[in-house]
Amino acid sequence: MNIPDNVSERIEYIQKLFLRVEGCVETIDDLGAVIQLLEKEATEFRSIAYESASMVIGVKDLYLTKTLQRWKQFRNESSGRHGFHVDIGLGWAFAKTGMQPNDYLKATNDPVKTMVYDGIGYYYGLFKGRSVIKNKTVPEQIEDKSGFDQGLGRRLWYLAKGNVSALLPLLNDFDGTRRSDLWRGAGIACAYVGGNNAEELQHLSNAAGSYKGQLELGVTFATISRIASNSINEDIRRTLRVICGKTIEELKANGKVADEFYYL
Repeated sequence: MNIPDNVSERIEYIQKLFLRVEGCVETIDDLGAVIQLLEKEATEFRSIAYESASMVIGVKDLYLTKTLQRWKQFRNESSGRHGFHVDIGLGWAFAKTGMQPNDYLKATNDPVKTMVYDGIGYYYGLFKGRSVIKNKTVPEQIEDKSGFDQGLGRRLWYLAKGNVSALLPLLNDFDGTRRSDLWRGAGIACAYVGGNNAEELQHLSNAAGSYKGQLELGVTFATISRIASNSINEDIRRTLRVICGKTIEELKANGKVADEFYYL
């Protein structure tokens, strides 16, 4: 299937890819066979396939053994290229099983925890939108509220189907104390999904106002993810240029940025 250019169609493509991989991986026990399957996906959104597989493997571990031994093996074999997404997938697994990640993540570094809670935030935004989006509730057991809201911000981008004018009222409806994390999440989703033209990106950048730094940080996260997975495309170049005023080459050359954000 060809990957579409339009942002809303790209979102639909990603969602269908996630579900298709989920169904396939549920029937496979051998991790080598799982990775072999994932590597057949198109490079541009292959990390989404790894995210979906991570969720399935994590769910099986949590239900069957109450450990993450198999998931950790999967992460060790794939994190160098798809670490952000694999950690997000584990967040999906915790949210789907209803189990709490806190005890499992005690020995995990903070960036990994953030991405796990990002996955939980996205999941809640998708399946419990009335509670977390309409009523603005954050579950009591959430320790990393910043990561949770980052994931929720990504979900808002998908909910708006990548339309900047539809996104803004969703973001602005939240209390100001939460908007920084939501804007960062929206930046991640916007940059990773792609499909927006320069005019739309400039509109998003202008609308961010005091949250522009968080929007830029989100775009940086997504760019680093694409660098790691060797899936740089014109969309990520355009988004990085318009919102952050940088090129991929400049970002790669900035060792300080890599040290701060590239934890894979």
